[in-house]
Amino acid sequence: MTKPIVPYNKLNKRVAALWTRVSSQDQFNKNCSLDTQRETCERYAQAHNITIKKHFGATFESAKSEGKLYQQMISEVAKDNEINVILVYSFDRFSRAGDEAIVTKAFLKSKGIYVVSATQATDPDTAAGELMENLLFLFNKFENQMRRDKTYGGTIASLQRGDYCLQCPLGYSRHKEGKKLIMEINDEGRILRNAWVWRAQGMSEIDICDKLNAMGLNVKYKRLNQILKMPIYCGYIVHEKLEGGRVKGNFEPLIDEETFNIANGLANVGYVKHQVNELYPLCGHVRCADCGTKLSGYEAKQRHIHYYKCSTKHCKNNKSLKIMHMLYAEFLKEFQLKPELVPLFQKVIRLELGHFNEEQDNEVKTIKANKTEIENKIKKVQVRLGLGEISKEIYDTTIGALQTELYKINTQLNSYSKKLSNIDKIANSISTTSCKLVSLWNNGNYQDKVQLQKLVFPEGVLWDKVNESFRTLKINRVFDVIHSLTDDYNDKKERSDNEISPLSHLVGMARFELTTSCSQSRHSNRAELHPAHFLFESECKGTAFF
Repeated sequence: MTKPIVPYNKLNKRVAALWTRVSSQDQFNKNCSLDTQRETCERYAQAHNITIKKHFGATFESAKSEGKLYQQMISEVAKDNEINVILVYSFDRFSRAGDEAIVTKAFLKSKGIYVVSATQATDPDTAAGELMENLLFLFNKFENQMRRDKTYGGTIASLQRGDYCLQCPLGYSRHKEGKKLIMEINDEGRILRNAWVWRAQGMSEIDICDKLNAMGLNVKYKRLNQILKMPIYCGYIVHEKLEGGRVKGNFEPLIDEETFNIANGLANVGYVKHQVNELYPLCGHVRCADCGTKLSGYEAKQRHIHYYKCSTKHCKNNKSLKIMHMLYAEFLKEFQLKPELVPLFQKVIRLELGHFNEEQDNEVKTIKANKTEIENKIKKVQVRLGLGEISKEIYDTTIGALQTELYKINTQLNSYSKKLSNIDKIANSISTTSCKLVSLWNNGNYQDKVQLQKLVFPEGVLWDKVNESFRTLKINRVFDVIHSLTDDYNDKKERSDNEISPLSHLVGMARFELTTSCSQSRHSNRAELHPAHFLFESECKGTAFF
């Protein structure tokens, strides 16, 4: 038999659960309204002979939907035989879910529990009072929707302008300049940037997570998989309401679009896809100096002559394949090492590789010291457990965290390759290759030429149709040093044909930094490799440079 519901006004003993909440973390941090809600409800309870048995909430949780804390409160109150009132500051603090709130209120009433507002007087025993409560719930939901629509419209307008006004993704933070909020890359972003580079080089996502964690950025495997695919990181805002699906953002991309596409297996996104033709090794490597479009190859079938051309309409930047290849070989010659400069260049290489060994030794030493510290902490925790100073629960939590950290450190140590022991052999290999760039390109097959092009000019070159010459976008630092040595040598030779000793001061000038470990170089895109790394990798595999 169902227990009859006692009307609110006839309750002899009113026992309440006090429910307070704010809608956002910002309001919670500022302690906005929580104290006011509690104090107002306590005064109301005292004035109306209500005993407050339990306090719920007192934190931030959106009122527009029935969240976890809200559902927990409803469940506990429904099971408590004493509580017959849920006391709130106002009905919108109870819920802004409209019809859902009405259903919940009806469920509570069927249990003999009434929702009472300390600031909005209603009579829950009458039809008019119940209608008023329901209207308040519906009005609160309507107000939420109006606010959302207004905010939503402003958000879409900002996104269409390229201003990312949503929550900052991992790796970005905001600062204010005047009235404008600027989104910029932070320290976490500078670490996270490596993830796309490593993925493009073929590293697994699990290994990437381990390396990021070792660098101090804790990213879970599943989260990393999502991050790698987010266009926001290569500078594009994506939203279903945006025209065309995406907009170029007014902020610095974390990673360039080409690397982003390669990392996600979309190497041809944003480019015209051509079938590979081994007759045209410069396709994709040479860009038009006027419009920046990559040159493609074609054959004039009537005359059986092959050309490179710019596909931009009205650009008319095309040149015979034969002439382009001849001029490119001449251009490579500018970065080819002269035989008389080999001793000086080898000295520079040996100095740099020695410096690289020293830096790696220092890094390994630091990591091993960190490993020893973690191992000592593990021993101390084990001793404290044995002495009964900590509980088994605390021990399990602590030891788990320390062992995870130790695993990351061991993974990082294992990522370091063996020390470059035969520096003289590596220096000889580099200088030998650097002395024959032109012959390697002229006599190599299609893959040989493409690899050599990327090695010397990682970002390709520009073709200037007016001057019929190539210009560089970026030179591999090694060949930049060779170019500088050659220019200085030619300048000195005009004054003295007898010696090159005056060039010895260039050893210090020609320092170039190796910023990645050997282990990274073994997975690197060859276009970005230092020749020392490239040759060292080839030697380890027992193969020649080409």
